[in-house]
Amino acid sequence: MHSRKGTRSITAPFTFLLIPSTPSAAFSIITPTSTENIRVYLAIAISARVNIVYKRVAKVVKNVRAIEHRLSKLKGSLSKIKNKLTFIRRGITTLIRNAGLLNIELK
Repeated sequence: MHSRKGTRSITAPFTFLLIPSTPSAAFSIITPTSTENIRVYLAIAISARVNIVYKRVAKVVKNVRAIEHRLSKLKGSLSKIKNKLTFIRRGITTLIRNAGLLNIELK
């Protein structure tokens, strides 16, 4: 097909071909598109789609596990920082009390 912008191609509609090993292939002269062949092709198409979805879900699970691992490391680091800050705060509080400067408020 030709157009102003250039050549376009038109694809033929999708057709089912018979699988030689199926029982209905022997009767292909009588029933070229039997329901058995359609079921086989649908099963193949569904299987391929399930496989694609499975691979995508596996990637998402892998990414989630990596994120959880990083968050657990971050949580450990934050816990250490919190402990150090608590130690520093208690040390400052002790210094203020020992120095007799009780009118300073810590918030």
